Amino acid sequence: MKNKILLLCTMLLMILACPTLMAQNDEYYRPDSLRNENPQETEEKPVQAPKPVEKKKDVEFSQLPFLERLRLGGSFGLSLGTVTNINLSPMAGYELTEKLIAGLGPTLMYFRYKYYDINTAYYGGRGFLMYSVVPKVKIIAEFEALNVEGSYQKRQWLASPMAGAAYSMPIGGRFIKEVHFTGLYNFSYNTQIDPYSRQNLSPYGSPFVFRVTFL
Repeated sequence: MKNKILLLCTMLLMILACPTLMAQNDEYYRPDSLRNENPQETEEKPVQAPKPVEKKKDVEFSQLPFLERLRLGGSFGLSLGTVTNINLSPMAGYELTEKLIAGLGPTLMYFRYKYYDINTAYYGGRGFLMYSVVPKVKIIAEFEALNVEGSYQKRQWLASPMAGAAYSMPIGGRFIKEVHFTGLYNFSYNTQIDPYSRQNLSPYGSPFVFRVTFL
């Protein structure tokens, strides 16, 4: 009799325990989204798109201030041999347009002619126009006036119209922006003759003039 009562109690405990075990298993295997009937919703802040960077507008060339268009520099030349010529010429230029530069400057030369024992100084000035065909190639028109010493130590003025070209390399300075390797042709060279000695009074040894100019 005791065994039957014990068996009956065991069966009742098992019946009561089954629903609880099934409920625990169902909660264990239930997906996360179903475990909480009222999940708390988190508010996500809207992502703000980055502000576009405004590009600086290029200033029109005509609006550039005076100092931005000003160029300062000069040229030097050196010729050794029968004719010794040392040429120094400071220059100031101004950018009329993006491609055209106008300028002028004084010129001082030391001149020595070996065969005729001429040892003197020339002085004067020049004006020029420089036009950029492509960024590194420019054409140049120049007019130079020099006071020279002729026969019997008489001084006179020589006018020399010249034209040529230059190969330019930028150097990034504020006023000296480029260095120019220049070759010019003097159209008056063959007419610059002293009337007494019949010698050419040009301080250049030939109609071709070569300079290095910083401007």
